[in-house]
Amino acid sequence: MQHSRNRDLDGVRGLAVLLVVASHVGLPVRWGGLSGVTLFFVLSGYLITSLLIAEWDRWGSVSLWRFWGRRALRLLPALLLLLSLVPLLLWATGDGRLSGYPVAGLASLFYVGNWVRIAGTDLGLLNHLWSLSVEEQFYVVWPAVFIALMAWLRSRALTVVLGLAALATFYSVWTRGTAIRLDISTETNAFALLLGASLAFGLAAVRRRGWALPASSPLVPFVVMVAVSAFPGHGLAVDHPLFRPLGAVYAMVGVWLVYAAVSGHSPVVGSRVLVFFGTISYALYLWHQALINSRLLGEHSTPRNLLLVGAAVLVSWLSWVLVERPVGRLRRRLRLDQPSARQRAYVRAGAQAAETDPATAR
Repeated sequence: MQHSRNRDLDGVRGLAVLLVVASHVGLPVRWGGLSGVTLFFVLSGYLITSLLIAEWDRWGSVSLWRFWGRRALRLLPALLLLLSLVPLLLWATGDGRLSGYPVAGLASLFYVGNWVRIAGTDLGLLNHLWSLSVEEQFYVVWPAVFIALMAWLRSRALTVVLGLAALATFYSVWTRGTAIRLDISTETNAFALLLGASLAFGLAAVRRRGWALPASSPLVPFVVMVAVSAFPGHGLAVDHPLFRPLGAVYAMVGVWLVYAAVSGHSPVVGSRVLVFFGTISYALYLWHQALINSRLLGEHSTPRNLLLVGAAVLVSWLSWVLVERPVGRLRRRLRLDQPSARQRAYVRAGAQAAETDPATAR
């Protein structure tokens, strides 16, 4: 299934990035950073697991190298563009953080920025890339876990993943530690990715049994997500202890929203505006915070931040048109969507078995 063709899922991406941006700009969406990133995690867990399930069902296995190649083609071009231009931005604005940029750039490039920050190193304009580190670490580990589940525990895979998601959620809510570790470490954010993965397994099981999914409008969970993201804040001292419990709440609303986007349609969620922001969401996430946290246009203020976000939208659109989409076309040339030799052998073996025993084709 090509989930990118689902306009409502693109709209969910758009909502996620707009919540994050609104929070960083200074608009009254106090919890938008937490809810938007959590929604991104849920959506990523769902989409990646759905693609893995589809590949396994079709080819009998998952090609890790092809999976990682597709992820690299999707994520690295825009990131490399950012990493190459941020030093110029720091130099042009006389920003002293330029001296520490090599560490920040390498930590972000190798997707360990969250752990480098936890260890005490500030990444300057790239601090917000901690969430990409969490996702990429998930992309490295989860396909191998998925293969093990399908090979050894396929009949119980949904139960196992639900159990892992429940344990990870409990851990995230109740664990203790430094504020930065609770906020950006991989293990305290894994629950949202696993909840998305659980949804993918659940929907696959439902479809496998031929059951009809009840339609659900994405508009209701969309409004709920916006409303709870705008819940008033009272400063970090009061708000921070609520981050982990609220993260679990946002993740559950996110699961509801993703399910509704898969099973139903809303002209609001699937609107051109939200789909546009969903299309450029990756580059916009990369650029908006880098520009806001730079020294461009003086001190922080909401009008100044809005101007820089406007610039980030333009840069993100150019990134999509001139970099991300053209590089994405290399998937076909590199045959990253084609089955591996092992997968082709699996299909041939199945066809031969069907010819020998027609009952196996039923």
